[in-house]
Amino acid sequence: AVHAFNETGPMAVAMSAHGISTVARLAATRRSTTCRAHSCQSSAFVGKALPKKVHLAGSPRRKYLGLSVRAVQTLPSPGISLHEAFKNFTRPHTILGTIVSTSSVTLMAWQFGHVLEMFSMMIAAMQAAQAVAAAVLMNVAIVGINQVYDKKLDRVNKPYLPMASGAFSSDMALSVIAVSTTASFMIGVWSGSSALMWALVISLLLGIVYSVDAPGLRWKKSPLLAATCVLFVRAVIVQLGFFAHALGRELTDFNFPINLWCAIGFMTVYGIVIALFKDLPDMEGDMKQNVRTLSVRLGPSFVFNLCLALLSIAYGTAVFMSVVHAPTTISRVVGAVHSVVIVTLLAASRRVDVSSSDSLYDFYIRFIWKAFYLEYFLLPFVM
Repeated sequence: AVHAFNETGPMAVAMSAHGISTVARLAATRRSTTCRAHSCQSSAFVGKALPKKVHLAGSPRRKYLGLSVRAVQTLPSPGISLHEAFKNFTRPHTILGTIVSTSSVTLMAWQFGHVLEMFSMMIAAMQAAQAVAAAVLMNVAIVGINQVYDKKLDRVNKPYLPMASGAFSSDMALSVIAVSTTASFMIGVWSGSSALMWALVISLLLGIVYSVDAPGLRWKKSPLLAATCVLFVRAVIVQLGFFAHALGRELTDFNFPINLWCAIGFMTVYGIVIALFKDLPDMEGDMKQNVRTLSVRLGPSFVFNLCLALLSIAYGTAVFMSVVHAPTTISRVVGAVHSVVIVTLLAASRRVDVSSSDSLYDFYIRFIWKAFYLEYFLLPFVM
């Protein structure tokens, strides 16, 4: 019956219903039709607007880590193509961050280990491509898991995301996650690098404990645990795992240079800022779903100013180290760029309305994340 309803449209339903005088009246309001039949007891749509999602009769219901999934037929969302929905699902700004950070750490490793002097450019490029491809695929899987379990939150905070808008069904999302995870691990196995495999496995595990709504998991409900997940992946796993992979070594096979530890320290602070700031535009949905982020507990003004203070400390320290610790021409240039970045961030922050989710999100994407990308461009020149 549901299939017939979708195939023939509301017109056919109207012709079989009692209580509607003319077909023309229904056709004039086709997109907002409600089934007003008085004796159509078998219809599932009596008195209800036509839903965007129609559960197929008799379709099996399955559960994945607390997520109830049923095969659904999803009607296309107005104005959103499948390509656009997939792009939104992958969260492009995180993909760009993954590409930039992985490439930057790879260049740092090449400089430190004189890789291009020992191996051909082809071998080095192959290792770099393996790292970037595996990292991007795992990134897609992790942000996908988060969207599957954040669907209710995103209907308020990010209604344009495909899970929240209905452009993706749960089965479609789980399929993308499964394919991305499998492909990422296949690349890791093909590379023969234990360092890369450890980085992928730990990243996935942290993504699961952060997002999945199951006993002992869903760490995003705790500000401390949520920040730990984000900064551990962005600040530690990326630096150590991909650095060792680029050198073709095990994680415990050599001493990491002091410059890398400085990069880890800087990115740890930046990871905390991203972990805190990303919740600021999402306060409305978090409060409705009782997700007690630090922004919900202490208010947007406090968290916003805390993030600015942490960034000021990180950039101030970087400028000091560039000028005092290693006073070379290139380090002075890097220090000057750091100075310009923090001044730009602080100036832009004065125009932010902390009571507006749109204003906070705009600052987060346009300044916080772009400064994050820029920092990874600078790191190879610090070595």
